[in-house]
Amino acid sequence: MSLQAPPDAGSVVAEISDRDLVLQFESLGDNCELGLVQRALGTEPLGLFRFAGAPLAHFLRGLNARFEDIAAPKHVRIQAEHGEYMVKLTKYDYIYHAFIAEGAVDPKALQRQQTKVVQFLADKFMADLAAPEKILVFRQNEPLLAADLVDLRQALGRYGGNPTLLWIQEARHGHPPGSVDIIDQTLMTGYVSRLALRESVPDFDLASWLSVLRRAWSMWPARQAPAGVEPGAPLPLQPLAQPLAAQRVDVVFGKEGNATAYMGEGWSGGEDGFTWSIDDRSLLTFDTPPDASEYWLEMDVVPYVYPPALARQVLTIAVNGTEVRTFDPVPRTVIGCVIPGDRVRGRAKLVITLEHMRAARPIDVAGEDDQRRLAIAFRGLSLMAGLGG
Repeated sequence: MSLQAPPDAGSVVAEISDRDLVLQFESLGDNCELGLVQRALGTEPLGLFRFAGAPLAHFLRGLNARFEDIAAPKHVRIQAEHGEYMVKLTKYDYIYHAFIAEGAVDPKALQRQQTKVVQFLADKFMADLAAPEKILVFRQNEPLLAADLVDLRQALGRYGGNPTLLWIQEARHGHPPGSVDIIDQTLMTGYVSRLALRESVPDFDLASWLSVLRRAWSMWPARQAPAGVEPGAPLPLQPLAQPLAAQRVDVVFGKEGNATAYMGEGWSGGEDGFTWSIDDRSLLTFDTPPDASEYWLEMDVVPYVYPPALARQVLTIAVNGTEVRTFDPVPRTVIGCVIPGDRVRGRAKLVITLEHMRAARPIDVAGEDDQRRLAIAFRGLSLMAGLGG
């Protein structure tokens, strides 16, 4: 197997502990995923939106009003939810955790205390926007409209400090977990393996979050130069003890591809630009890749469907006998998933089993003269070691 590193594999990352690293970022709300990442590293930085549920439209409303009356007593409400007290800021419709069990304190006393805390945090947040020293982090599960992104950047810029925004997204084709792109001087995009669901925020992927934050911090265009370095000059970055593992293997299917070297059972002959997986399962076997905490598997696929007789295909991916992801239905596009490092480490080979139990014969569902049980056509596949190493 020939492994080739992508162009940025030789990048170096400034040396900084994980604990200090997470303190260089501040959440803009939506949910408390970044706040929990910081807590996992034993840090508890102050932040108005660190544990807040603040949808973008509500966040912008407060930002544009300079959070006027956000801490007025009539706009600070204490409410019990799931056995703990929550603080509702009704002026702009934000809500956040007080992290106090229901009944542990007098709600009226908590309300008086929180009015002071909220005003302090609001003033601090606005001052930080005017003289930014941290990267601001935005994420949301729903797709972000281009106009929303423009509105957010404009609202942040009105405070005069031109803060840098790191927009966290879910990994996808061309953007594996741990990767970061610089869009311009005040906007970066970072990709984690998954965004935590709203109903289960503690289920976040710490490893890919730390990879993104470390790369974003090292690449931050606006980061101030240390003593002895002229502003605007290249920053001296020191390599980590372990270099980033960012190697990959690419498989091309079809008559002209290299896929036959990896194929086991469950494949038809190569055609022009693709190869059909057939019957109930297909196997691919690779040499064990370089050690990493996780790997990113990406596949360019076209499911065999013929509505209404065959409306969808289902694909379950197992690595060395352990299931890692199911796609139901399989879309006609590039799909990807994370492979945990412990599914690979110490194994002589990396065996990928693709289960597709809805394979069907075209002669049965479409009346075509083809008796193969077709499931999914594969065009390409890439296996990449996680950028976090």
